[in-house]
Amino acid sequence: MERNVHYHIIDFLRIFAAILVLLNHFATYAWSSASVAEGSDVAFGFLSAFAGLGAVGVEVFFVISGFVIAMSASGEGGASHALRFARIRATRILPALWLSALISLAARAFYGEDLSQLLEDFCRSVILSPKGPYIDGVVWSLVVEAVFYVLVAGSILSKFRLSLYDLAKIIGFSSSAYLLIVSGLHLLPPSSWSEEAISVLSRFPFKLLLLQHGVFFAAGMIFFLVRNGGDDHVKMGHHAWKAVLLLLFGSMSTVEIFISIERGYEYKLSAVIIWLICMYAMAAGIKHGELVKHKLYRHNALVKYIGGISYPIYLNHYSFGMIMVWWLFSLGFPMPIVFVLSILLVLGLSMAVMWLEKRIQNAVRGGFPKPAAKRDQNGGLASPIGNQETPRLLGGEQWGRNR
Repeated sequence: MERNVHYHIIDFLRIFAAILVLLNHFATYAWSSASVAEGSDVAFGFLSAFAGLGAVGVEVFFVISGFVIAMSASGEGGASHALRFARIRATRILPALWLSALISLAARAFYGEDLSQLLEDFCRSVILSPKGPYIDGVVWSLVVEAVFYVLVAGSILSKFRLSLYDLAKIIGFSSSAYLLIVSGLHLLPPSSWSEEAISVLSRFPFKLLLLQHGVFFAAGMIFFLVRNGGDDHVKMGHHAWKAVLLLLFGSMSTVEIFISIERGYEYKLSAVIIWLICMYAMAAGIKHGELVKHKLYRHNALVKYIGGISYPIYLNHYSFGMIMVWWLFSLGFPMPIVFVLSILLVLGLSMAVMWLEKRIQNAVRGGFPKPAAKRDQNGGLASPIGNQETPRLLGGEQWGRNR
């Protein structure tokens, strides 16, 4: 099993996905207040094409997460390995989350919001509570990631009596059934009943149950299992059947993207095309991983840094970025200067968070014995992510719609 391999293509896809999500949100920021807006109130009208469209970056993060988590979880099962998996995941996502949550708390307090409410949002965020609102809009996707991690940890704990392959099928088929129901409702003639049903099925609990986005995680897991031929402990059947499942879950992923973007068909189609290109790039980059690594061996550290900083960018562009845009406009800077400065501030802050994150992670890892088998180097998220999604997926848990 490939558990120690670092694929450069995943680093590139992560930063690409993070940039998509950043542009998606910057396209909705208001210039006169720290909020989302439409029309003439939008700060950066030239980014309008990314509004909604850029949320496909979240789905890219989820597929990457499915692949990488399956890769890191393959191998020996049992309680000790389940605990180690949970520790590695927590070490991977929590330090940057906690640092970024503090930054969002400070930024929103600077904006003048009620501190007592902000502290409640902060506490829900740092423990990845299934109930929002959160201190930053992107936290919802980490909560969804955490649910996925718990399911994988359960598979490891069972010593793979529930194999990764079986888990991928359960997640993928459940999510596919959900998406077929939702897409069927979208195809019905407009009525108050169908709109209410769609509204109910779009609520956050259906995200937590991995129904809305489960096909992305399942596709990533199946892709890993196709790539590596199976699970160490469970015979998985004919290779062609796994390829069929990969095609099915990939197809249902495009359905989710298509129905969830609340813009015209050209935007829906563009989002699907972007996602398909990313999936092709991921497949090709992993298949030819050694060649890519050889071509980029002189830039190995830079590529890994680019992939690593995608997570802090993802965590810090929303609340902090939104407030920085408002603040810079309030100082009287023209729009082009505000855009450049706000991007640079997000980038600089993300670099600082990554620097502190690495030191916290090294300190935590130093307190545990080194395992016999080296873990994967590609990390977990996502997320995306991810990533806050676009306003189309904010739900009741999103700060942007509950301020």
